[in-house]
Amino acid sequence: MWTLASDIDGTLVGDRAALDRLAARIADLRGAGKLFLILSTGRRLAQVIDGLADEGLPEPDAVLCQVGTEIYRPPLKPQSEPIPEWRNRLLAEYSRDEALSFLEGIEGLVMQPDVFNTQLKTSCYLDGCPEPEVAAAEIRRRVEPHVDRYQVVWSSARDLDILPASSGKGKAIRFLVELDGLDAERVVAAGDTGNDAAMFFEFDRGIAVANAKPELLEVVRELGEDRAYLARTPYAAGVEEGLAHFGVLDGAPGVS
Repeated sequence: MWTLASDIDGTLVGDRAALDRLAARIADLRGAGKLFLILSTGRRLAQVIDGLADEGLPEPDAVLCQVGTEIYRPPLKPQSEPIPEWRNRLLAEYSRDEALSFLEGIEGLVMQPDVFNTQLKTSCYLDGCPEPEVAAAEIRRRVEPHVDRYQVVWSSARDLDILPASSGKGKAIRFLVELDGLDAERVVAAGDTGNDAAMFFEFDRGIAVANAKPELLEVVRELGEDRAYLARTPYAAGVEEGLAHFGVLDGAPGVS
């Protein structure tokens, strides 16, 4: 069985016709017992549920929310709780108060809305800073002495998250793969921004859609074409193209 771990925004979402086609193919593979689907996203669970109803997202076997700090299993409901095995592991190493201290005094920094800030995720916007890249580098410098407990995720030249060192999309997927006895050698990750990079480094097959941000394109170049495939098409069509490239699908419509 293959496992597809895919980001949502900018990866699956962006071209509804392409997503509808891919979702139908994914449903067929899941129905045949050939694919385990993980939606791996920065969204909150309520936003994922809305996406299933309104955006045509494929039905998943698991959902990783808030950049890999929460793991949910179906049935997905607004009142669902993340699985405790993962949450308790992360809470043992993370202090939100200390994470907030790393952000003090950064000119132009704006905290993200409360719904994106949790006990295990401290998130801000840096696009209002005079030099966002310099601000991100300064936050990384502050966190560096504490890398055993914290990590910094910087993406889209705007979003910065301070997460538990043991979390993130890549490690959360690894945890779920091991928990469910899935084959780690048959995991394919798909994404478009820097917060998807952890999935590419954690596993041997990654798909960067054609609309991927520069920070993920740099990861693709670093890993090389054997491990990271840069699709020629954007959004869900690019995911479909990459799945064909890695042999998960027999072929992708419109891809020569």
